[in-house]
Amino acid sequence: MGKLGLDLERGLYLGIDFGTTNSVVSIYNYKDGAAQTIPLDGSNIFPTAVQFETDPEDEAKLSRIFGVQAKEAAVIYPLSTVLSIKRHLGQEEKIPVIVDEKEYLFAPEQIAGEILGYLKARADQYAQDEMNIEGEFSGCVITVPANSTDRQKSMTKQAAILAGFDEDSVYLRLEPAAAAITYAVNETKDKTVLVYDFGGGTFDACILKIENQDDEPNISIVSTFGDNDLGGNDIDKIIIDMILEEFKKLTDGEIDLYDEDADDGVSKRQKKVAQVRLQQVANQAKERLSQSKSTKIVLAPFIQEPKIVNINMEISLEDFENFKRLNQQADSTEIFEKFKDKSLNDLVDATLACIDKCLEVGNLSESDIDEIFLVGGSSSIPLVNQKISTKFGKEPFKSKISPALSISQGAAYYCNMIMMPTVKGPTVQERTIHPLGLEIAGRRFMEIVSSGVDIPREGLVVEASELLTTNHDNVPSMAIVVYENTAHGGDAPALVSQSGMKRLAGTSLRGIPQAPKGKEKVKVIFTVSQDNMLKVTARSTSVDGLVTELSVDDLYS
Repeated sequence: MGKLGLDLERGLYLGIDFGTTNSVVSIYNYKDGAAQTIPLDGSNIFPTAVQFETDPEDEAKLSRIFGVQAKEAAVIYPLSTVLSIKRHLGQEEKIPVIVDEKEYLFAPEQIAGEILGYLKARADQYAQDEMNIEGEFSGCVITVPANSTDRQKSMTKQAAILAGFDEDSVYLRLEPAAAAITYAVNETKDKTVLVYDFGGGTFDACILKIENQDDEPNISIVSTFGDNDLGGNDIDKIIIDMILEEFKKLTDGEIDLYDEDADDGVSKRQKKVAQVRLQQVANQAKERLSQSKSTKIVLAPFIQEPKIVNINMEISLEDFENFKRLNQQADSTEIFEKFKDKSLNDLVDATLACIDKCLEVGNLSESDIDEIFLVGGSSSIPLVNQKISTKFGKEPFKSKISPALSISQGAAYYCNMIMMPTVKGPTVQERTIHPLGLEIAGRRFMEIVSSGVDIPREGLVVEASELLTTNHDNVPSMAIVVYENTAHGGDAPALVSQSGMKRLAGTSLRGIPQAPKGKEKVKVIFTVSQDNMLKVTARSTSVDGLVTELSVDDLYS
């Protein structure tokens, strides 16, 4: 059989659901006219994990192991294995990796780029060997949480570039919108749909309207609301806490597995191993409790110094739903305060609170929602289905596609729109997520781009309603400082120093005429792409050609 040469001007694109715990990749298969998930290393679901080790052929270099092998290796080599890298995207702190007692520091986007590069290489090979497609994936559509910040999106995009995708061919799209496409391709009626996206690292609620136009679904985002610090990993920590309480009983509370400097007879390495084992068995127990009323936890031995400790316990579904978290584990103090004394019931209720806010922003009630589409691994927890059904008076939509695969396959439909823009298919009307603006005199926030504004295909261009003016006499430059308002509910922050305000980037317009205070005026224009990425232009109104531009995604170095 000959190779299928796709003569596509824009190249071949890969749809990627880059998840906190697992990742999935899909392609739009033109032979079948549908999205298809690509199995990587024999499975549709690929653990988002990488382990580093000394290259056997060159001790000065590091080699990498990815996916299932890396996840399993974390139990033996916890210091050289990186899990849940997605939760670090958007942060400045380097990731420490220790290989053969030598420490290496990586930026979060470097680690993410390593994993995405492996996904790309395996997908390239699969497409060539199994689908008879010539060439490789030059572009991609990566999905991001609806509530992700500009900085998180920019680091995700940088990771894709580091992975080998062409810089101009990396697109970001919202996870719930991608999932909605998977639902909408088989929908023939106009509907208002709630996408409940409970992934490993984040929760997002997104309400969309699906309207059929000429037998093709048109999807518009009505509202979104989420929590970037609430995900399946936090549910796992409840089970970890249950195991830790049993461990404390067996050791009379004399050993703190998360205090690596404590003089309690347990080495740092053994504590790291114990932490990884707890994380893995808790995740497995959560999955089993989605199918049964109880599960067994056996860790024998769990630790071997200063004495052997075995754990053998039963966890019931009822206990899992109602146990309130007690231990900080490896969380920061701020995050722990958020989850302290919270049970699974409380966490699911927190997702319902996000839904309430999403309904409020969209001026909708529960009765306006025609269908609920569950996405993400943690959405399969029985309590989720139960509480959603009670809240809306209807069962969530039963998809033939696994919730774990729907986002990636929706991303593949996005790929089709990019590769073949003249071909009919589902379309999505993108909207801005967070308000964007500038810092002005008195550290006040001047909003320029509101949330929930439609973004045209060519991008959204918004000119500030007010011209900026100089605050002092005879200054030669003007600072342009961009902020994102990520606060939810209540009154909008008036000052950039208030909670919820995030500084995105800053630059200066230099060379302005030195004049009395307030005389020199500057026009500012915000341009938002369909990736929800921002470019800011500041232009003098008195000097032709005096202009400065900044692309927010290029300034995080």
